[in-house]
Amino acid sequence: MPHHKIFLCIVFSLLLTGCLEKEIVDDINIETVEGFDLIKESEEEIMGTFVVPIYQADKTIVNQTFSAVSNLNKDILRSAQKESSAPIVNGSLELVMFNKPLAEKGIIKLVDGLQRDASIGTGLYLAIVEGEVKEILTQDLGTRGTGDHLFNLIKHNIERRDVPKTNLHIFLSDFYQKGKDPSLPILKKTEDKAEIIGVVVLKGDKYEMMIPNERLFYFKTLVDKYSDGSMFVEEPETGEYVTVRTIETDKNIEVSWNKDVPSIKVKIRVDGVLREFSGLKASPKKVEGFQKLFEEKILSESQSMIKEFQERGVDPVGFGFEVKSRKRGFDIKKWEEQIYPTAKIDVEAEVRIISTGISE
Repeated sequence: MPHHKIFLCIVFSLLLTGCLEKEIVDDINIETVEGFDLIKESEEEIMGTFVVPIYQADKTIVNQTFSAVSNLNKDILRSAQKESSAPIVNGSLELVMFNKPLAEKGIIKLVDGLQRDASIGTGLYLAIVEGEVKEILTQDLGTRGTGDHLFNLIKHNIERRDVPKTNLHIFLSDFYQKGKDPSLPILKKTEDKAEIIGVVVLKGDKYEMMIPNERLFYFKTLVDKYSDGSMFVEEPETGEYVTVRTIETDKNIEVSWNKDVPSIKVKIRVDGVLREFSGLKASPKKVEGFQKLFEEKILSESQSMIKEFQERGVDPVGFGFEVKSRKRGFDIKKWEEQIYPTAKIDVEAEVRIISTGISE
């Protein structure tokens, strides 16, 4: 390469590095979680709470919180800077929470501000809180900071329990997708901790209904896939019960047409292993009977939830998207307003207990 070209490359590299804004970690406050509460008195103003972990010399973590009141996400953070001795930055933001009254009013304006911030990743978790978000965020939770504790609480329940997969990217995809509604986990403060109490189904960006914990297994089989989870069922006549750990679930949606009116069939398959059995021996006949009971439970719970979705006009499963994507020129507005509330949606379930362990 000619010497003058090498010289130009070096000059341009120096100029470009000079354009970057440098921030020293010790000179900034890096927030890990933030939350927003609708102020009931005004019904317009929002209180934002921002949590910054402070690392002590003895390797312990102290949570420092900053709060401010405003109307827009960025304005709130700008106002909170007045309480901080160093700039608050959100490059490590892992979770954003909204209280229930704010979710009932709509959260898309605040979420839109998040997606426009290039320093925030789309893997960011979103959650709803029953009660005040500030009450949760001002607690000292876990040993690695409140933000990390809440983030891992949600992550663990998505990956190994009953909360369907969700993040900023999935929320926005479901929100803007015609024929599908988003869902988010909902948390609640309990004495000195926070716990997940269910999943909220939103109509657009507004809180519409909650699926409680005891129904989350069946909800997740409808809207997501399991790699881990558990089911419990009791035989009503003998009182014997089993717990099955799921290895894998699968869902397939079939659409048939009568002229322009669709009928939908949801096929759910669950493979699992016997984890607990109250009897002495899980004979093949007993296992077959419990498989039948599990199938009946999945059918009744799924059909009940789908009926409630239709009555409330929400579609977290994405039936509208499935129908729209299979028929050119399909009128999605007519589907949502006229067809979906009374559409024929059936569920089929197949449960296979593929291993009974040492009880075989």
